[in-house]
Amino acid sequence: MLYIRMFISMAIQFFTSRIVLQALGVEDYGLYNLVGGIIVLVNVLSGSLSSATSRYITVALGDGDFEELSKTFSTALVIHLALSGIFLIIAETVGLWFINTQLVIPADRLIAANWVYQVAICSTIMGITQAPYNAAINSHEDFKIYAYIDILSSFLKLGIALIVLLNNSFDNLIFYSILYGVVSIGIMFSYRRFCATHYAETKFNSSFDRTLFPRMLSYSGWNLLSSVSLTFCQQGTNILYNWFLGNAIIAAAGIAGMVQATLNTFASNIMTAFNPQVIKEYAQKNYRRVNELIIMGAKLTSLMTLLISIPVFVKMDYLMGLWLDKVPEGAVIICQILLIRNFFNNFNPLTYTAITASGNVKWVNILCGALYLISLPITYSILYFTHSYIFVTVAGIFTGAFSTCFVYIYILKKQMKEFNISEYFLRTISPMFLIGCFVLGLCLGIKSFVSDNLYALVMITIVSSVLVILLSFYVVFDHHTREMTLLLIRKKLHLL
Repeated sequence: MLYIRMFISMAIQFFTSRIVLQALGVEDYGLYNLVGGIIVLVNVLSGSLSSATSRYITVALGDGDFEELSKTFSTALVIHLALSGIFLIIAETVGLWFINTQLVIPADRLIAANWVYQVAICSTIMGITQAPYNAAINSHEDFKIYAYIDILSSFLKLGIALIVLLNNSFDNLIFYSILYGVVSIGIMFSYRRFCATHYAETKFNSSFDRTLFPRMLSYSGWNLLSSVSLTFCQQGTNILYNWFLGNAIIAAAGIAGMVQATLNTFASNIMTAFNPQVIKEYAQKNYRRVNELIIMGAKLTSLMTLLISIPVFVKMDYLMGLWLDKVPEGAVIICQILLIRNFFNNFNPLTYTAITASGNVKWVNILCGALYLISLPITYSILYFTHSYIFVTVAGIFTGAFSTCFVYIYILKKQMKEFNISEYFLRTISPMFLIGCFVLGLCLGIKSFVSDNLYALVMITIVSSVLVILLSFYVVFDHHTREMTLLLIRKKLHLL
């Protein structure tokens, strides 16, 4: 039922994006992604900080010490309140100056841009302080609440889009940003209400742990470094697009990024189920089991990624035409390249989780943060000499997916000698990559012989799905992984 709800949520989200693009227009949609892109911080920062906090809460849960659990949550909340205060000061000084003086924004849209920016700041502050609550939900492995609230959020955002489309009284960009911000903040409060009702430790109290504070602050700080660097890289790319190519290409990149993120939720859901297991096994020094969990999780995630991405990649132009009233120039090719990058990115989360389980996250975040920041001058050089957004997106595969993958593997091997690099490559990355190339090539060949219609989409989806599943199950998966996969499917479909 979880994946059925995710499909429903995804369908609503795609329809909502179509309406939003129609209501705002390409230029204003690009402006929203440029200025309101700070909202990306809500997801990136909240996800990273939540992962960091979850590590300590999960350990406290495993020890069965409620007092320690309560102290851990309260300490985490204080840290995130402090971080949100620092963010507010920077956003309302340096950020505000940059928006009004450095970006290429038409004079008649500057007021609207400032409205979008202020709403984004409010949402981001709430997102930072939301991290401990998400960490509590993850540590308790109460994942169903995400599915229910996600569907509610999708319907509310669809309602916003329809209201804005019918609006004749207010500036659509300002109106949309305010309504979207209200819904986003409301959703965060619903998570907090759930936590307060179900987890006694999430009721803030004065049980502040002074010895835990510096350790959590250091741990969260290093995670924050790579998260901020990643967000800086993403928003920096949008700013460079604004300077060299205009807001229309930002709209195309925004559409492509939304498709990538939506499709990635299916793979991320598998990772969410594996993360607590990896942390608990690492804490018990069961490194052999950690190694097996990483390999198994990588196989399942890459399987899910290929199942969804291959038919979408092959029929991207047809799907974009069905989805959007007017497809922004460049959206199709950018999205196809992002799907390739997505495949390699999905090998990273579990290796990173194993690294964070050790508590030693300094160097992994320094190296990844440096890689993200290095990509900006590379992007600038590409745009300066070629003015090609395609080259920029392709370069992102090498500066992002490949490089971070090797950094994670290298550092995990340094921290956990039992991690077998050659086994990881031979049992996961190499075979799944070869399967992906074979099935993708075959489906592209089929596409050249059939008409561009719904029948072709269905046929390619069936062919790619059958081939990916059969090849993965009988060539890549061992007996234990096959059993675990079938068990996971039954549990997700509630067929036990």
